[in-house]
Amino acid sequence: MHMLIIRPGAIGDVLLAFPVIQALRAQYEGARVTLVSNPALLPLARVCGIAEETSDYAAAQWSELFLTPERRAARASSRLPEALYGIDMAVCWLKDPGGLVERNLRAAGVGRVVVAPGRPPAGERVHIVEYLVMTAGVSVGEISRLTLSEVEPAKPSQARSGPVALHPGSGGARKCWPVSHFATVIQALWRRQIPVLLLSGPADHERLRDLQALLPSPPHLSLLTMLSEAPLLEVARRLQRCRGYVGNDSGITHLAALLGLPTIAIFGASDPVIWRPPGPAVTLLYEPVLENLSPDTVFSTMEASFLPEHI
Repeated sequence: MHMLIIRPGAIGDVLLAFPVIQALRAQYEGARVTLVSNPALLPLARVCGIAEETSDYAAAQWSELFLTPERRAARASSRLPEALYGIDMAVCWLKDPGGLVERNLRAAGVGRVVVAPGRPPAGERVHIVEYLVMTAGVSVGEISRLTLSEVEPAKPSQARSGPVALHPGSGGARKCWPVSHFATVIQALWRRQIPVLLLSGPADHERLRDLQALLPSPPHLSLLTMLSEAPLLEVARRLQRCRGYVGNDSGITHLAALLGLPTIAIFGASDPVIWRPPGPAVTLLYEPVLENLSPDTVFSTMEASFLPEHI
């Protein structure tokens, strides 16, 4: 069984499809998966065993799925038949209001085709993984943690002594806990001699600058490591060596949760019923007015989740 999975979207959107792809692989023993998606996710998908083959959703052949037969025939050449050769089943989570994607897949000989929007209809409060599961026609029990085939998981003793990872940013400013609160938590960790891994992405420049302005120099250089705009696979490697994670509603938070890292996810603007990070060790802190979520509350949650009882 050769499956084509098309899942465009931001990092978090794509990561939330990973458990469903794992369920599809389990249902069709020996399945081979080609994932067409956000290029930032593709190396991670291969290393985690989500897909054997990957392709950038922006590649020209996939845009042909949205063309009428007449417009495709008018092209000098088409790469779509080659891309779809040997595909037995296609699951596409994208908008297809005219049904062109489904018709083109069936015309290419794909035997089973599922095309559905990438998120639940407006007003329908169902978790995104549950929604994707329903569209794909599979079942997901306990969410399996992602494992990097190239990295041996940290031993419990190593995890307990590793840094705490924090990501103060997100794709949307409304989703972000105040940087002043993050600064308070970081300094509380430093007082306990607990190292911090500070993560930032392309959209986080201003927030990172503001956070750095609020922080004094760490008591020891080893107490602060920064990882800025690193490839997602490198972020995953570093997260696997951490004792815990704190972050906003962001793709990195979903990654930490799926890796099985004790994760504290701070939600305000997003509906946690729909977008809560799935994972075996997730604590969600929801406060519609994020400024009202105190650093003391977050730090006490960290103590209960992954910080040592006594220093």
